[in-house]
Amino acid sequence: MRTAIIKILAGLLYVVLAFFISAVIKPVNLFWAWSSGWLFDLLWRHQLITDTYEWGMDPPGTIMLVLIVLAIAWLLARGVKVLRAKMGL
Repeated sequence: MRTAIIKILAGLLYVVLAFFISAVIKPVNLFWAWSSGWLFDLLWRHQLITDTYEWGMDPPGTIMLVLIVLAIAWLLARGVKVLRAKMGL
């Protein structure tokens, strides 16, 4: 039970760190802005977003932010796992 709680807390920490990385590190932030714009154009071309789209709601930006944060959190978790294996913990 204790290890499950530690894994859940570690996962939350990875997600928080991933949000921080995506907000602070400029290349990641620029990639998010570019990819969300690209996704918006793609959805607009295929008419999945119509003229009732409101700029306050940004589904493409949210989708790309979630994907980027999950990818960064996964990379952090893999990095920590490899580091712990090399240290013998």
